[in-house]
Amino acid sequence: MATATTASPPVGQQAHSKEDQTQLLIARLMEGGQEDEETCRDLDQLTALLNEDFKSTQSDPKYSSICKVIDDDCVDTIVGYLDMRQPEVVRSHATLSVSAYLKAGGGAAAKSLSTFFYDRVRRGTYDDYIVAFCVAAAMFPIQPELTSELFLSEGFLGSLGPLMRRKWKSRKVETACLEMLNAACMVNQCRDAVEKYCSEWLEEVVDQDPNEFAQQVWTAADSHIGLEDGSVSMRRHSMQVQHLAAVILAKLHVSISVLDLSCQV
Repeated sequence: MATATTASPPVGQQAHSKEDQTQLLIARLMEGGQEDEETCRDLDQLTALLNEDFKSTQSDPKYSSICKVIDDDCVDTIVGYLDMRQPEVVRSHATLSVSAYLKAGGGAAAKSLSTFFYDRVRRGTYDDYIVAFCVAAAMFPIQPELTSELFLSEGFLGSLGPLMRRKWKSRKVETACLEMLNAACMVNQCRDAVEKYCSEWLEEVVDQDPNEFAQQVWTAADSHIGLEDGSVSMRRHSMQVQHLAAVILAKLHVSISVLDLSCQV
């Protein structure tokens, strides 16, 4: 007896099915509230779909990409998992998903990520800064050309000094900002821009007098201002922030020393 075989669905139906899968995965990610393991599994499935989508578009010019169902709200959701307030394991899986999206979506995906970054920076709330900086830090090793374009956009680096010099500080904003600058140092042009626009206030962060802390605590207490960790209520930079600033300055000084040596040869 001949063995029955199952015919493959038409290409159009396959594409439609993948679009449905993509929308379902993103809907679950939008909803949130899942265990980390479940979130990572959804991100991994999305990454797999996007990687397969890229291969299909390369081999078949008529193939309809699933990226067309990923709108700005979907992008907000996916890149939102790069936020430093997410568990590290979730962030690592989200990095792969965003990378796969940029590869599959090409210019349209790059434009969506740029829109996300500029919108967040323009809003200027602490939450928006944190996410924008975290996205840039995660993307520098993966998409250095695109991320450099965002990083070097007119007025952006100049806005970081006033942010870091605010009287009341958000430790998470400062940490996210410095992690972005640290990642940016991998690109020569960006490192030069950091040296030009940020070295002065980076030195201020490193040189902050730790003896000021006690007086600031008493002043805040007298003013009935809360001092919870990670809030915007502390006037001094945290030790972690000072260490990060020192690392960045060391990279800048090394690059300058290397340049001086090369000029002498």
